[in-house]
Amino acid sequence: MNTQWRYAWSKPTVTADLKTHVQDFYVEEQLGFEPDDKGEFCFVFIEKEGVNTDFLAKRLAQLAGIAANKVTYSGVKDRHACTRQWFCLHVLNKQPNLSSIQEAFRAPESVRVIAQLRHSKKLRTGTHLANRFVIRLRSVEGDLEELEARLQLIKQAGVPNYYGPQRFGINGNNLHNGKELVLNGRQSRRKLSKTESFWLSAIRSWCFNEALSDQVENGMWMRLCDGDIAQFQSHDEQFRVKEVGALMHRKVLQGEISPVLPMVSEGWEAGTGAQREAAIKSSLAQSTDLIEGLLTFDLSRDSRLARLVPMNMAWELLSNKTDSTNNTQLIVEFSLPKGCFATSLLREMVDFTDKSAEMYHENIDRQ
Repeated sequence: MNTQWRYAWSKPTVTADLKTHVQDFYVEEQLGFEPDDKGEFCFVFIEKEGVNTDFLAKRLAQLAGIAANKVTYSGVKDRHACTRQWFCLHVLNKQPNLSSIQEAFRAPESVRVIAQLRHSKKLRTGTHLANRFVIRLRSVEGDLEELEARLQLIKQAGVPNYYGPQRFGINGNNLHNGKELVLNGRQSRRKLSKTESFWLSAIRSWCFNEALSDQVENGMWMRLCDGDIAQFQSHDEQFRVKEVGALMHRKVLQGEISPVLPMVSEGWEAGTGAQREAAIKSSLAQSTDLIEGLLTFDLSRDSRLARLVPMNMAWELLSNKTDSTNNTQLIVEFSLPKGCFATSLLREMVDFTDKSAEMYHENIDRQ
């Protein structure tokens, strides 16, 4: 299955190394609200390195003496990174003692509790508002003037909001298994396992990326058509575009609003205008068997921004090249809405090599 989707601003010629060290990729979850310090839920803000989110949730349940399904989190964070995120423990009136959490892990794995507060509501998947990233790219090679121009362009105009390679699994395993699952169709009404849900999501995401890639080629990804559904970049509010006037064009150019593409589900056509519907159907014309299979799973209506414009983006180039070594580095900081992938932004900046994939013998398809 194709995973080489089109670039908005041409493939970068500047090369760099990503995740040479765990600390080179920092992610901090931004809830968008403050826990109210009351109620039966314990919110725990944790910094972790080298640890899987789901695995950490199970360890928290063991320490708190509660069932694993009593621990929730809003989003999955990268294992090979330094990440800060919130976990929610349903402990009623208890105050769990998590001081020994690090003892459950061995170096180079690291876990540290930053804050522990009560809250009156459960933390559910997708609750957080955004993620803040600080990324250090090392061994930057190539035309730095070109790189500077790309950074300015990305800050102003954004990038295609592709699902990142993480969604498709190591060696594309999620796509391979998902295709088999989907082509067989739903065999029973039983609830899908978490793994099967990952596979199903991978195929649905692949369909989105395929359609978006074609719209990158024809320019539709960053312009509105009559009848489109549009969304603000800063929040989830959507609206139907009745007519594209001068004011609307201006907001698009300024990166304030962008079109959305509907995800495959029953009646997805109602989630866009006639012109974009025709474009999506053309993109997926060779995948009708996958579409028909997906529809047997009673998928919920959903959509996703076609364009990703980073918030509060800033960067610094540290150039220190000698005859024998290249220590040129790029430090870039930005925030992205939940569900968006930093790698989709980075792929338009530089042609990067994921050093963590090499270290852990993982094959990450950067394209």
